[in-house]
Amino acid sequence: MSNNYKVELSMTDNGLDFIKRSLKEMEDADELSIKYAVLHLSAGLELILKSRLQKEHWSFLFEDINKANYQNYVSGDFKSISFENLTNRLTNICQIEISDRTKKRLQNLKGYRNKMEHYNLNINKMALEATTFEVLSFLIPFIHREELVSRDNELLNYINDKLLQMDNYISQRYKEISSKLKELPDNIKLLDCPYCMQKDTLRLDRAYCYFCNTQFRNLARELIPKFMNEEHVFSYREFNSIEFCPHCSQHSMIVSVDECACLSCLRVIKPNEYVKCTDCSSTHIIGEEEGEYYGEEFVCWDCLLKDDI
Repeated sequence: MSNNYKVELSMTDNGLDFIKRSLKEMEDADELSIKYAVLHLSAGLELILKSRLQKEHWSFLFEDINKANYQNYVSGDFKSISFENLTNRLTNICQIEISDRTKKRLQNLKGYRNKMEHYNLNINKMALEATTFEVLSFLIPFIHREELVSRDNELLNYINDKLLQMDNYISQRYKEISSKLKELPDNIKLLDCPYCMQKDTLRLDRAYCYFCNTQFRNLARELIPKFMNEEHVFSYREFNSIEFCPHCSQHSMIVSVDECACLSCLRVIKPNEYVKCTDCSSTHIIGEEEGEYYGEEFVCWDCLLKDDI
């Protein structure tokens, strides 16, 4: 019998096969398995989203639609659409609603993959399982709703069974940590973890996530880029801007209408507790500021002295 044979899979089945492989690898505890679980899950996600775009029209798979060519499409010899443009076209062309929260979760997975391919990977198994659950919780209904495969698809049924197991795991994990979270003092600030993306599980003053047991060495570096878009607009929970911290001077204090949280020195303050220099944007605790007020505007001494030179 010849060892030469042909493998044919639709784009959707190919994506589902990658996801199935990812789930199997996640069951192993070694580092290599986790690495390939991320790679395969990310590849599966992208293929399934592309299959919906392909269903609309094959030309939408090209990064530059003006360069769409059917022969190149058939041969696979073309620059494929980027992930960000992929989700944008699904929304704008296919009229598919993808919430900002879901987009963040999908981008979180792509971020893991990009880090691993170009730098290194720093994620524990709990965080990966939580991220996988969130991605699949969007992806499986998406496949059914958009009718990408039949409901008796063997690969899809396998993934569905695994998803139910993960749902039980997520619920059980919350039961395990709920008592610890309830016992925390009222002044402890809880944030959403940028790794596992679980809500109100990240303790700011310790930079520690109770859900995935991640201890962050540099919380600002891990959180801020994930919630900053290409136009450098920051959006994370109720926080919508970043300022210099008046305590540690790092540009890592996330700001909302009601409070500010520094991701470097891990302090929480109120917006009315500091003043911002209109020239250099440095911030200063009110009562300790050194500079001059001009009406409602404040200019620090460093800027005033610089102007005098």
